[in-house]
Amino acid sequence: MADWRNKMSEEAFNEIWTKYDCPEMLYGNKICYSFLKDLYERTSGHFNVDHFSLYNYDNLFEIELNGNYTHLIWKDFERCTAPEDYEEDVAIFGAHYIFSLCSIQMINFFDLNGHLYLLIMPSIADLKEVRKHLEITKLTSNQIYIEENLEDFFTIIRYQKEEKTYQCILHNLPFFSFLLQPKENHRDTLLSQKILMYTTLDYVGERLQKVKEKINMIQQSELDEIRSTGNTIRTILESSIKYYCIFYGYSLPEDHYGNNVLGKLKKHLKDDVIFENLQQKMINLANNFSHDTGSECDKKNLIILFDLAHVLYEKIQERMVQTDEEI
Repeated sequence: MADWRNKMSEEAFNEIWTKYDCPEMLYGNKICYSFLKDLYERTSGHFNVDHFSLYNYDNLFEIELNGNYTHLIWKDFERCTAPEDYEEDVAIFGAHYIFSLCSIQMINFFDLNGHLYLLIMPSIADLKEVRKHLEITKLTSNQIYIEENLEDFFTIIRYQKEEKTYQCILHNLPFFSFLLQPKENHRDTLLSQKILMYTTLDYVGERLQKVKEKINMIQQSELDEIRSTGNTIRTILESSIKYYCIFYGYSLPEDHYGNNVLGKLKKHLKDDVIFENLQQKMINLANNFSHDTGSECDKKNLIILFDLAHVLYEKIQERMVQTDEEI
C-alpha cells in the first residue's frame, strides 16, 4: 500500500523534475517524451491527465513514441482487462483502445505550493499526416468518424481496424491543451482548465516582453533585424487572435490553421467586442514587415506595431479573465 501511495505522490513528480534540473520549460517532442516516459516508469502511470475540455484520464496505461508522435494510452482492453470483464468494459467505454496523440512542442512546469503541473503544448498536426501515421488512409466512411472540437483544442478520430474500435484524441493546436498532475492532493479539472488558459495568456505576454527587449537593442541600421522582429510580432498577433477565436467558439475562417492570417481574422470578428482593436493600421504594418514590399523598414513603425499589438493582447486578456470570473 505504501508503494502505491508513493507512486501517486507529489514527491514522484518532483523527483523526475529534479532529475532534469527543474526546468521551467522543455522543448521538442523527443526530450518531452523522455521526461514523460521517466515519469510514467516512476509512477506506473498513476497520475491524472486533465484536458482543457474538462475531459480527463484517471491514469495512463502506457506512453509510447511512434515516429514523430507521442501516444498517451488510457485504455487498452486487449492488455489490461480481465477476460470476464472485457466485453462489459468495451461496451461501457465504446472502444477497445482510447488514447491521445500529439507531437509535443513544449512542456511548461508550474509548481503550485509543491504540487507540480506539467502543461503540454502540442505542435500543429496535419490530419492527413495523422491518418497516414495511424495507417487508416484506406478506411471507408463507415469505418472512420472525425469530429473537430476546436473550442476544446482537440479532434476525435474514431475508427475500425482489424475488427477493433479505436478512439484517438488528437491534440493538434499549438496552445496549452492538457496537463498532468499527481494524484496526491489533486485539484479538480476546472482549476486545470483555468491554469491552461492563464498559462497560454502568460506565454503570449512573455513572447511580447522578449520582443520589447529586442526592440530596445535594435539600431535603425539593422534593417533585417527590424523586419524579422516585425514578422515575429505578426506571428504572435495571429496566434493570440486564433486562441481568442477558438476560446469563444468561433470556427476559424480557413480550414488550414496557417492560412488564418490577420486580414481574414479581422473580418471573422467583425461583430466581436475586440474588433475595434483590430486596427487596419496594425495589420498593414504587420504585412509590411512580413513581405518584401521594397520599402525601408523603420524602427519607429516597429514600435508603433508593438504598441498596437500589446494593446490588443491586453484587451484579449481582459475579456478572457472577465469571462473566467463570471463562470
